[in-house]
Amino acid sequence: MSKAGNEPGRSGLAPRMGWIVSANLLALLAVVLAVVALVLQFTGEDEEGGQAVTAQPTATAQPTPTPTPPIVVEGVSVDDDPFIGPEDAPVTIVEFSDFL
Repeated sequence: MSKAGNEPGRSGLAPRMGWIVSANLLALLAVVLAVVALVLQFTGEDEEGGQAVTAQPTATAQPTPTPTPPIVVEGVSVDDDPFIGPEDAPVTIVEFSDFL
């Protein structure tokens, strides 16, 4: 007598492989259904199949912001400090660090 695993064309793993293939197909089906549900959720249709009604923003009068005066800092000496760029630049940025 021959065992099922030793017969030509049959394998002892065949029943197990069928179960794994079935589980993979079931997982694939679940992923496909999830993707379809997400696509249908974001297409903009309601339950009856018509277009969803979205609230349009209303135009409201925004208060006009008052301009803030420019901040001018005077009294910072930059004459002996290292710098990058032209000496007569319209903007000077001074960085202060206190490493104790």
